[in-house]
Amino acid sequence: MTGEQLRDLRLALSMSQRKFAELVGVGYSTIARIESGSQTMSLLTRAKIVQKIQLDDGLFIFVDKSQKLNRLIHNLTIS
Repeated sequence: MTGEQLRDLRLALSMSQRKFAELVGVGYSTIARIESGSQTMSLLTRAKIVQKIQLDDGLFIFVDKSQKLNRLIHNLTIS
């Protein structure tokens, strides 16, 4: 999950970065760094989000694979 997708999820829940971080159990700065792209999401943070928001971990796997596939298609079309 990219920082932009995390931001979209948080905004869909109508939560500030601080409130979302509290809910998930991570520091506010962690959410801010992930959303800005300066930090990638750790497996632990991902697991906390899945647990607290009650998302299916398969969603994260699907998003990751979709991003990789989109990059591959993009690279093939510009080659």
